[in-house]
Amino acid sequence: MCRQVKSPIHHSCLPASFVYKMCFRSNVFRLRKIVFSENVRYYAGIYQKNPQLKPATATIETIKAKLTENNTLSIEEWRNIRLDILNERRFNNTNVDSVVLGLCPNLRIGKSYVSFLQQQGLETNLAIVGRLLRLYRLKEDAISEQDEADIWRMYTELREQNTILDANTCEHAINALTLTKHWRHCLELLEMIKITGTPDGSSYNCIAAKAFATGDESTGWIMLQEMCENKRIPNDDSFLAWIEYSRNREGQSFPKNLERMLQFTNDHAVFLSKRIGKELLQLPQDLGINVRETRITDSGKCSHCKGNLSSIIVTKDMFQRMRDAFLEAVLINREIFNRTTPEELNRFQTFLKKTLPYDVVIDGLNVAFSSGNQKNPTVYAQQVASVVRHYVRQKKRVLVIGRRHMDKWRSKEMKYIRENSFLFLTEDLSQDDPFLLYAALESGPKTDFFSRDLMRKHSFMLGNELSAVFKRWQQEHQYSLLSILPDGRVIIKDPFKYDLYAHKSCANQWHVPLVEYGNRIPKIEKQNDWLCMSIK
Repeated sequence: MCRQVKSPIHHSCLPASFVYKMCFRSNVFRLRKIVFSENVRYYAGIYQKNPQLKPATATIETIKAKLTENNTLSIEEWRNIRLDILNERRFNNTNVDSVVLGLCPNLRIGKSYVSFLQQQGLETNLAIVGRLLRLYRLKEDAISEQDEADIWRMYTELREQNTILDANTCEHAINALTLTKHWRHCLELLEMIKITGTPDGSSYNCIAAKAFATGDESTGWIMLQEMCENKRIPNDDSFLAWIEYSRNREGQSFPKNLERMLQFTNDHAVFLSKRIGKELLQLPQDLGINVRETRITDSGKCSHCKGNLSSIIVTKDMFQRMRDAFLEAVLINREIFNRTTPEELNRFQTFLKKTLPYDVVIDGLNVAFSSGNQKNPTVYAQQVASVVRHYVRQKKRVLVIGRRHMDKWRSKEMKYIRENSFLFLTEDLSQDDPFLLYAALESGPKTDFFSRDLMRKHSFMLGNELSAVFKRWQQEHQYSLLSILPDGRVIIKDPFKYDLYAHKSCANQWHVPLVEYGNRIPKIEKQNDWLCMSIK
């Protein structure tokens, strides 16, 4: 698929966008040449990313403790560590060494283990070299010229010995190559991974951060865009590299570049971390920005500037597109109704035509089991009835979605539910959420729904653009039960109906929420920590 790498390729004199397109086209040509001229199934097998075997948790903890405590390990200590893993039947002489390297906390200890293998006359295979390359990311001090030379040497040897690299090795090599001046070869490795899968977030982020650090903003933003489209999340390194690049960029407006980053996080529903927030707070005001820590009230007011956050905006057109995409998945692709029957779906559609519209759709079992599932059915019915009563008192039209076995909850509470709301019971093996969302979306853009479920799989199903619309609609319309008081009154968690992501609320004012770790998606709820930013 790819020719052997014999010497570094210098692109410094070529435009970044041209280089990227050139690499992409030539790589695709070479990939096609190999795949179609050889046994396709064989090469697909090579490309497939293998799941990583892990030793037992106790074994991992014991080995990690040894590796962390000891600066240098003797031959006997390495031999014992290797035997500890081999004693688990899943491991053999082929895969044990890459597992040990995966447990090494830094490059120095990883090299010590490779040295041990060489002394024992044991062969270093593809997986071992890949793991060692990845450890350069964990080097305790700065990468030296010798380190760069070693990375390039190992990579070129890999390519000379292997016409095609598996996805795991590609990802390891990307992590190492992006520490060097040879980082553009990672674009070829990225295309290799795409043959049978999707690159991991680490690969995208390493390339994006390196691209920004070397002034290739075009490639950097291509990587960020592509990773979000593939449901990967940009990490701190990518954004910090963009901030640093923008600070050092002569002739460009830093505020403009900062706003580009903030708008990107809003467009792709990405949160910034507290680590990035700390960097933003330390920026000098002569760059044209003023950053302050702040708190946001439940009514959406900023305690620093006294301004209000922007309200969530899901236009009628956006809602209609999201609704149509959801219904297409239901009626055509059947992606989410795979545990129901055509007869049940037809019965539900007929029910909706007779009873629409609703003000609120309630997930009956979600409410019933909100305080545990080891209680008497009468208690379950009381909880659902309390929520229904709450909305009936407000003159709301209520639909309760439940399951067939709720028919056995014989009580006055169930009678109240039947007489004061619409009740649809699915088969016991069917899923509740699709029916709930179907009813709420069919009922119109003003209908609320009542559930604690995060609905992530349904959001994911809609694709990148409409997924963001779904999340905003969900945030605005989803209510959930907090508790029921002894007198039957319910305490309900209302949605936070303001933009949860970084956004401009007026001419020059941005409000930016911060989470503990930006690469972990938190629940769709208001964050405690915010920045109030004035950008000129």
